[in-house]
Formats: sequence, structure tokens, C-alpha cells
Amino acid sequence: MLSYSFSPLLYADFFKWELLVSEKGYGTESLNFPIVAEGKIDFLNETFMCSMRNFWTKIESELLLEGKTLECLHDNKKRVVSLICRDNNKNRKYNKNKELYPFAKDGLRLIPELGADSPYLELRCYF
Repeated sequence: MLSYSFSPLLYADFFKWELLVSEKGYGTESLNFPIVAEGKIDFLNETFMCSMRNFWTKIESELLLEGKTLECLHDNKKRVVSLICRDNNKNRKYNKNKELYPFAKDGLRLIPELGADSPYLELRCYF
């Protein structure tokens, strides 16, 4: 008798992921970088070392969860933001109604001491 076992955790991008970089602070002009793989991200100058980590996906019945973590190091201070995207609508798989779905987002200031002038990173995902 053969027996198969599958883990409910898997890696796949059901959502679109991107990183918005605003060099002059939150709410200013930003550049979009699509997130396609784990690892180091090169975007600002060499004083900031950022990477994407902990990619995961979980599917349970009609619920789809996907998460990623952004880690940045500057002056020996680590800043971390993790984001989880959720979807529990079975019709979204095919998007039959051509609906636009809102994105989930979370961000961080790379140099919080600068306040509003700090470079700002926003990790976001959408279906």
C-alpha cells in the first residue's frame, strides 16, 4: 500500500510582491522593485544592507496565506518588517469579475532619527 504525505507549507507566489523605495521620506516619489526571490536587494547606497527572507505560502481549504520578511541593516541597527497577505475568496483564483483588490502593506524608516526625511521602504503585496 502506497501512502503520500504533503506538507501544507509550500513556496509559490500567488500574490504580486513589490518594494517601494522613497529616498526622501514617506509620501515622496518612490521607485518600485518587484520581489521575485529571497536574498540581498541592491537599491540605495552601500550604507544600507537589505534582504528579503522567510518566503512561505500556506493553503487551507479556501484560505490562502503568503508571507515575506524584509530585513535592513544600517549602522549595526537591524530593522525588520514582515507582511502576510491573505485571500479567502475562491473566486479570486480566476478573478472572473475583473475586480481590483486592495494591497496589504507595511513599511519602515531606515534612519528613524531623521523623522519624515528618513529613507522609507514599503513592502506590499496584492492579488
